[in-house]
Amino acid sequence: MDQAPSGDNEDVRRLICAIRNGDQQAYSKVMQLYQRRVIALALMIVRDSGGAEDVAQDAFVRAYTHLDRYDEQREFYPWLATITVRLARNWLRTEARTTAREDVFVADETETNISLDSLDEIIADESGRKLWHSVASLPSGERTATLLYYRQEMKVVDIAAAMDVSSGTIKTMLFRARQKLRVALEEDKLESEN
Repeated sequence: MDQAPSGDNEDVRRLICAIRNGDQQAYSKVMQLYQRRVIALALMIVRDSGGAEDVAQDAFVRAYTHLDRYDEQREFYPWLATITVRLARNWLRTEARTTAREDVFVADETETNISLDSLDEIIADESGRKLWHSVASLPSGERTATLLYYRQEMKVVDIAAAMDVSSGTIKTMLFRARQKLRVALEEDKLESEN
């Protein structure tokens, strides 16, 4: 049952209520609903499958321990996505510090890239693969905003909250991302025609 609803429905709200009343099994159902989306989100931000799994696990633990802060009047997934984005950013900062320390001792640098296999799991069709491969190469903020808006179908206001920026900043990021993607896809089209 690894599919999350596009918006929260009454079943999710009942599960949250059950969790708050002490039903720990209900939380495993919530995790099953959102696991794939949370891992996909973390993967697009951290670009490391092991890191994405760690971030996703931490996000679910954090959500569970802070469930009392969740406002039931709002959808659950944007709240969970906000936690995931913030933990992913923390992971990137920690990874950057660790890499910087390791670079002092190691002469050759290795780049952390998202694997094509991981992308294939997230993206189902061929045209989508090309598009989302281009999305993966966007700068971090634009990549995150694009993923949340188009893949995760979040509202601009919820993305802004998740990324701790204004709605106008998100709109600008999405505009810039669309411009870059349009250029990348046109270049890809020209290359395939030649």
